[in-house]
Amino acid sequence: MAKRQHRERLACPHCLSQRTVRWGSSGGVPRHRCGSCGHTFNALTKTPLARLRYKRRWLTYVGTMVEQKSIRESAAACGVSATTSFRWHRRFINCSSSERVRILGTLLGTYSSASGADLAELSWCKELLPLILSWII
Repeated sequence: MAKRQHRERLACPHCLSQRTVRWGSSGGVPRHRCGSCGHTFNALTKTPLARLRYKRRWLTYVGTMVEQKSIRESAAACGVSATTSFRWHRRFINCSSSERVRILGTLLGTYSSASGADLAELSWCKELLPLILSWII
């Protein structure tokens, strides 16, 4: 119980209230609910990456961006279409450095809580970590 009280709460992106509680998860990303306005949200709400799919492939995509691969090469590396790759490229470029840190922290937290078969799927994360950290800077 003590750990829950000391966790930093996400402020509601809709009304900026600190009266938020954990409200399950969606797509592997923890959701929260605001006690003031009743909206639910996650760390990606009202960021350029909101509502994008295939979150498990984002780390690979950021690695391809850091390596300066083309849109099509990045799409092939991530197993997505060139249209999706182009959309991701625009959205990732539009993220401010503070948004990048918050988003990366959320995604890494999600991946660190993965278990069993999910962990085997994420073994490549360790190799890409230096590239991804350079994206933040």
